[in-house]
Amino acid sequence: MKWTAENKAEAARLWATGMNGAEIAELCGSSPEELYGLARRNPEKFRPRGHGSNRFHKTMAPKTHVEGPAPKAFKARFPEKAPGFDGVPRGRLTSCGCEFPLWGHHEHYDRETSLFCGAPRNLDSRAPYCRFNDALTTGRGTPSERRAVRDAIATDEREAVAA
Repeated sequence: MKWTAENKAEAARLWATGMNGAEIAELCGSSPEELYGLARRNPEKFRPRGHGSNRFHKTMAPKTHVEGPAPKAFKARFPEKAPGFDGVPRGRLTSCGCEFPLWGHHEHYDRETSLFCGAPRNLDSRAPYCRFNDALTTGRGTPSERRAVRDAIATDEREAVAA
């Protein structure tokens, strides 16, 4: 279907009232897929809608733009290396030392100047890193993994109290 300016304006008006895509497409004489394509190509006229509890309701007013200074970007404050360890070259790295590289991802490895952490390895982990760098390289895990850790800690606390 060829969308005319009048059809686009009418579809955008109906979209803003909260009608679903199939109803709007029927009123405009198009298919829902064509309407969703139009909405995807014109996000300024067709505001994205959420799903579930975030869904746009007919009674909700559109959010207004707030003028003011832009928010500051979040910057994590992690030290670049394990505290107390300045790094060691590859030749002096022992089998018990952390093999975490202390150069950026944009730099190339240089045998003479590139350093590794060298702190004692975390023996509880399979990774060749110290506890500090092991925590940096490990993600938070899935929600079920985080829940399992919380449950295990709670169980240990209950057993300690009962003993």
